[in-house]
Amino acid sequence: AKPYPHAVIDGLFPEDLLDQVIAEIPASGKEWKSYNNRNELKTVCSDVSAFGPTAECLGHALNSDVFVRFLEKLSGFDALLTDPSLHASGYMKCEPGGFLDLHYDFTGHTRLPLRRCLNVLVYLNRDWAPEWGGQLELHSNDDLSNPRHQEILVEPYFNRTVIFTTENALHGHRRPVACPAGRARLLFSAFYYTTPPVLGYLSDAEKVVFPADRSFKARAIRAANKLVPPIVFDLFGTR
Repeated sequence: AKPYPHAVIDGLFPEDLLDQVIAEIPASGKEWKSYNNRNELKTVCSDVSAFGPTAECLGHALNSDVFVRFLEKLSGFDALLTDPSLHASGYMKCEPGGFLDLHYDFTGHTRLPLRRCLNVLVYLNRDWAPEWGGQLELHSNDDLSNPRHQEILVEPYFNRTVIFTTENALHGHRRPVACPAGRARLLFSAFYYTTPPVLGYLSDAEKVVFPADRSFKARAIRAANKLVPPIVFDLFGTR
């Protein structure tokens, strides 16, 4: 698939199960972590203890052996590993005005010696209208103004599952959500990992890269990451 390996699968789960999942997700509260800056406006709930039983089971299903084996056959990755702690994943919500600028995902887990390689997104948006925005954008890595630039738009429809590799995968949803009050762009995200192939993987473990962020600090960090071998960061205990 273009612009990088991905798949879009509709109807993967029983609809009544997903309806129950939606009913059990906490509406708001301390369980939700907010991201509110110039690059993103969203909330994430990774606290499994806050999920209802069906909402929790969806996470277990995506981490199950049978689903992981399916992902391995689909993607070509061997020995995929899951993250039951749902680090930076889980239920993600964008209320009206919410967005996520184009970015490259972080590459490594902060607590485990693993390298992220695959994303699975399950959309939970009943009767979503295209004019409400929130379309997932998958982009090639060249200049967005390049006539040969590739862009794929994926509507965040109910019971749609999107699977894609994460390395060098530029993606986001820049169009702010414009759904009615009381609605939100909702999904469940699961990340999958492999053991890292090289030393120094932690030097960029927690760095989501937003190409549009052109501040001096951001440019300096990106330049340092390109010029300094990762093992140097590890020796000095910095990231």
